[in-house]
Amino acid sequence: MTSSRPADPPTYAQQQLRAGTMAAGLRHFLQYIQREPAVGQALALIDLSELRGPLDEAGLQSLLHEAETERDRCAALAERDTRRTEAGLAHGAACTCGHSDTLHTRHLTEDHRLPCAHPDCLCHDLAFV
Repeated sequence: MTSSRPADPPTYAQQQLRAGTMAAGLRHFLQYIQREPAVGQALALIDLSELRGPLDEAGLQSLLHEAETERDRCAALAERDTRRTEAGLAHGAACTCGHSDTLHTRHLTEDHRLPCAHPDCLCHDLAFV
């Protein structure tokens, strides 16, 4: 049986090299932003607090996917709230199919429907009575 010991923490020299590399990259990036202010304006709209890993194309694609997923989820929840309010019903009211609104999809379809996710349900859109 082999024991796995934790990796040694980086040395100060390694940390200095990493920090210097990051500083050089940021300096170069800031020079680019000065030449292209629209890039800086676009960056001001982005919350990087959830970024895991480097700010490269893959990292940005991951952030984009997460932002689009969250946007779509919130759009579906807002649509549910709007429909519930318009029908004068309380949170969690059942759809005309009899299933709770929480059983309907959490993403609007391309034609703005919220179909029921319950197996064998034929409800194609969340509708309140």
